[in-house]
Amino acid sequence: MKLELIFTIANSLAFLCWIFLFVLYQKRWVYQFLFSFIFVLLSGAYLFFFVKGMGDGNGGGFDTLANVKQLFSSDAALLAGWIHYLIFDLFVGMWISYNADLRGINRWILLPCLVLTFMAGPTGLLLYIIIRVIHSRKLIQEPFSSHTIS
Repeated sequence: MKLELIFTIANSLAFLCWIFLFVLYQKRWVYQFLFSFIFVLLSGAYLFFFVKGMGDGNGGGFDTLANVKQLFSSDAALLAGWIHYLIFDLFVGMWISYNADLRGINRWILLPCLVLTFMAGPTGLLLYIIIRVIHSRKLIQEPFSSHTIS
C-alpha cells in the first residue's frame, strides 16, 4: 500500500474519532473503542512505519535538532512521526473530554479545546487547563478524579 494512502486513511480515521469524541463524549463505549481498537491499530501502524523508516539507513539521532531532522528524512519515518502525533493528540483529546464530563464542563465550551488539540496539540490542552482553572476556581489542578462516566 502506498504511504500517501496510509496517510489519508490514518488522518480520516483520526478525524472520525474526533467527531465521535465530541458528539458522544458522555458514552463510555467511545473511550473503550478508542483505547481498545483505534489506539492499537494506529500504534501498530506507527510501529511498522517507525521500524521501516529507521531501517532505511538515514542515520540521525535524538541528540541534536539536525540529527532528529535526519531521522525523519525518509517518508516512512515521517509517516510514523505523523501517526505518533495523531495518536497522542487523540489520547489527550480523550482525556480532556472525559475529564470535562466529570467536571460538568459544557461540550460547547470544550469544542475549541478539542479543535485546538486536534490542530495544535498542546495549545488545546493549555486552553482546557485554563478553562478548568476558571471553572474550578483553583489554580492547582489535580489531573485525575475518582468519578467515572457510566
